[in-house]
Amino acid sequence: MNNLLARLIRDYQASVSAAVELMQRSGIPRPSSAMAWVTMDIPHRGELDGGVGYFKHGYGCAVHLPTGPVDFDFGEQGELDGFDLWRLAGFAEGRLPSYGFADEDALKACFNAEIAAGSLVSSGYILFYLAKDR
Repeated sequence: MNNLLARLIRDYQASVSAAVELMQRSGIPRPSSAMAWVTMDIPHRGELDGGVGYFKHGYGCAVHLPTGPVDFDFGEQGELDGFDLWRLAGFAEGRLPSYGFADEDALKACFNAEIAAGSLVSSGYILFYLAKDR
């Protein structure tokens, strides 16, 4: 696994975990599945503790953490560790060079190389997971 991509994925996953923990502290339960999230009766937009904004969408949520925004989908069984190229690029927007990628095309090339190498495994939908976690 490319070390630069691995660091970006770790940082993204840590932000997702922080967002979900904040959601839980704010009274939004962690769903048991992606479908449970879809049917959860909460406002589509709102504020979490500390005035942190969120936007519920489809299988996921965008949360505007103080450290920066993170957009994620819950996995089929409610997993938090899934990601895709679009979400990683959005998470690192404006900071790709600090992760060692000149631009989004460089990130995409690296991401696709890791898929080809078997380091990233597709969920069968839009999310990918680290192969060692599956």
